[in-house]
Amino acid sequence: MNNIKTPKNDNTCGWSEIIASRASCAQVLGNIKTDWLVVGAGYTGLSAARSLALLHPNKRIVLIDGQKAGEGASARNSGYLVDSTLNDGHLSDTGLSAYQQKYQLNKAGLEATKVLVEQHKILCNWSEIGKIHATATVKNEQKLQRFSETLEQLNLTHNVLSGATLKNRLGTNYYRLGIETKGAVMLQPASLARGLIDILPENVTLFEHSPMLEWQSTRMNGNQRYQVTCPGGTITANGIIFAVNGFMPAIGLNRNRVFPLTLTASLTRPLSDAEYQSIGQPSQWGLLSAHAMGATVRLTQDKRLMIRNTAEVWGPMSMSAADLNQRKATHIDGLRKRFPQLAADAIEYTWSGITCISKNNANVFSQIDKHAFAAGCYNGGGIGLGILYGQQIALYASGGTSDKISLIQNRPKPKKLPSPPFLNWGVALRLKKDRYFAKTER
Repeated sequence: MNNIKTPKNDNTCGWSEIIASRASCAQVLGNIKTDWLVVGAGYTGLSAARSLALLHPNKRIVLIDGQKAGEGASARNSGYLVDSTLNDGHLSDTGLSAYQQKYQLNKAGLEATKVLVEQHKILCNWSEIGKIHATATVKNEQKLQRFSETLEQLNLTHNVLSGATLKNRLGTNYYRLGIETKGAVMLQPASLARGLIDILPENVTLFEHSPMLEWQSTRMNGNQRYQVTCPGGTITANGIIFAVNGFMPAIGLNRNRVFPLTLTASLTRPLSDAEYQSIGQPSQWGLLSAHAMGATVRLTQDKRLMIRNTAEVWGPMSMSAADLNQRKATHIDGLRKRFPQLAADAIEYTWSGITCISKNNANVFSQIDKHAFAAGCYNGGGIGLGILYGQQIALYASGGTSDKISLIQNRPKPKKLPSPPFLNWGVALRLKKDRYFAKTER
């Protein structure tokens, strides 16, 4: 498990750049011994470290990240905390039951996040405004109608929006049909991650800019131990939790079960008064496309527009300025399709980030060795699930159980994937096909 690569921090992510900067914590130096080690300080790792510390107040918990904590994938997502998700074709009894289980899990993640935000007064622009699934094509209207039927069968409140009602809600006449669900929350993802760092208990030590180069299981004095090597030193732990999400294959975990995708997004400057008036001065909203490769678009509290309409297999862990400028052109094109009055230079930030995907939309929650555990792979919906899975994997690693753990373990496990390079070829071809059929939705 040598030569593990991790991304370097950059100043491209708009969510992180528009909030106050935070001084970095120390790096791993020398030889450190700890009771528990959590690898990865995104939503899952921060949640797991906090939960371990509360479960074991007299134990030392070490949390490490290869860059600044909370500024990897967690800060780079679109800020949607969802309960219901758009699933096409889940209308049979078996399918409906599976969808309901997934809804319950998402709802539990949302509630777990809400408890932390309210209890600790985390300022993250928490807005219980719901979300809108929408389409600009006739073909995808059928998918949304099936989604509405699923929601009705589960007695989940939603509104069907079209015509002037949809236009006035969004400030654009680009979309034909929308399904508004009430359970989702829009938030500032980097601020949420920052808040989770701020509430780490005193028995948690956070080390940043300390990428894991290698890990191994050893026996010391007849006991199982885990040793992690970082550039500046080593950490020896009695137990370890991996919360690295899209980087699981890079460290030898679930290598043939999950894979990373690189997404890019852009955030505009705040709209001018004239621009905001020209779109009808709508209140903030969040929109997901009816097509998997369609654009995710938000109007934020501070009147910025965010768009994410690219997904690809990308070798390097980060993109160059030239790479990002190419995606930025796609983003401004997508925005101006919807808002022609928007200036061509309205985008202020463009960034890339890694998400983790499985073949069958399943998550990872597993014991990989006697005292080693892993959680992740949220298939693009990781805010609530990341926090919930972090809490529950800490409890599970501590020998506990809960109804949430039972619900998680009853979900499908990630299915086996083709071996590289066939996996990369297959994913790339599928994405190319999806991009073609989603060109109107992008």
